[in-house]
Amino acid sequence: MKNKFIYHTLLLVLGLAFSSCENFLDVNTNPNAATTVDPKLLFSNATVNWINSRSGGDLYIPTALAGQSIASGGNNPTGWGIPSEEQYQISPFSTGNTWRANYTSVGSNLTEAIRLAESAVPARVNAAAQSKVMLAMVVYETTTLYGDIPFSEAWNVEIAAPKFDPQPQVLEGVLSLLDEALAQFDLAAAPALKISDYDLFYKGDLTKWQRLAKSVKLRTLLTMVDKDPSKAAVIGQLVTEGGMISSAADNFLVNYEATAGKRNPKFGLSDQYNAGTPFFFGSKYVVDFMNSIKDPRLPKFFDKPAGAANYVGVQPGEDGDDDVNVRIAKSLHRADAPDVIFSYQEQLFYEAEVNARGLGIPVNLAAATTLYRKAAEESSKFFGVDAATAATFAASLTDLTTLSNREAVKLIHYHNWVDKMDRGVDAFTQWRRSGPEGDEVPNLTLPVGAPAGGLFRRFEYPATNEIASNPNAPQELIPYNSKMWFDL
Repeated sequence: MKNKFIYHTLLLVLGLAFSSCENFLDVNTNPNAATTVDPKLLFSNATVNWINSRSGGDLYIPTALAGQSIASGGNNPTGWGIPSEEQYQISPFSTGNTWRANYTSVGSNLTEAIRLAESAVPARVNAAAQSKVMLAMVVYETTTLYGDIPFSEAWNVEIAAPKFDPQPQVLEGVLSLLDEALAQFDLAAAPALKISDYDLFYKGDLTKWQRLAKSVKLRTLLTMVDKDPSKAAVIGQLVTEGGMISSAADNFLVNYEATAGKRNPKFGLSDQYNAGTPFFFGSKYVVDFMNSIKDPRLPKFFDKPAGAANYVGVQPGEDGDDDVNVRIAKSLHRADAPDVIFSYQEQLFYEAEVNARGLGIPVNLAAATTLYRKAAEESSKFFGVDAATAATFAASLTDLTTLSNREAVKLIHYHNWVDKMDRGVDAFTQWRRSGPEGDEVPNLTLPVGAPAGGLFRRFEYPATNEIASNPNAPQELIPYNSKMWFDL
């Protein structure tokens, strides 16, 4: 694929530049041997590596293209090109670099930050809790990408060949990390016991960290509940108790900057290699749905060709027409566009789903209607739609009480997926958990040019030395179209 290796090179340069700017100068080069380094430096280094991976070519492009939330534009001269990730040709750089980043520069630094924070005198309890919440999110992301992964024996310098834990056990471990963090947060503790200046997300606001931990717990439980119905009771209790993300001010994101070395990698790609023209087109699965509801986010998500009257998406794999089809908006991939990891509208969509499905609480389609409309309104405002237009749009959306329960839930899922359209891995996981095979939302078909044999459902394990030399690693290829535990 014509742009694959260009992007991996660009990502490396951007990652190194961003991690060397002010507030990222002091990083730990050997976290397993660290004895005196401040945990905040390890936390900061993990943050930078994680967000660059999520916004970059190793994770964003493969999951967004293979997941069909964006389109390559086929053989359009300034499109991403085919065959590509859209035809399920995932580079070993993508699978290997993502695995390596999550286990070394991200996971290893976070576990070491936790160890150092908890062994300090006095113990830096809040720094440890902040690191545990972030580690839980990284582990969740890793298992939903690869399936069974090292967890219980991971990041243990005494174990050279960690075992691969089954996915349900890994997800239980994610829940345990979050519960540990929630029990550890101490809002009355001295400021020195938390991470503030090196916390690029919340600047040490522990109340927001607590809300995030509960919201991430809800997302994890919703990923598990279809295979483990016992989680419904826990979901109901969590939603009833509240205390989760409750406004846009709680959004868990990092803002890039319009400064060399700190720009969003998505911007850097088109700026450096495509004369500022975004490589990617709007997927018909997104554009057609948004057209059907007269969505005011259309001009925020996509740029129309000059003279085009309508927003027209591309069937994934087909050639994009510069006079007809929309591309991802330059404003969406601007230099200072944030990396969004968890948003207020996402929380509202989850709560709407819980009410529509009756997970641990009675089915309440009226409440679900209020929640998903509010989610659509908040999403619109987040992407730059004015408040009055956003409110009018939300009020126009379908009253879920007029639908069957399954149709109501599917509509919530579609809105949730569209909101995550440009978040690659998050949209990919949202689609997989939205229903059993053949009834997911949206109802995707194979991209043009993709091999027969099923839709893309996972990263294959990379052929890295860490895996190849581990006798406890899976010995047989688990193909990209093989469902994992949570994927019905």
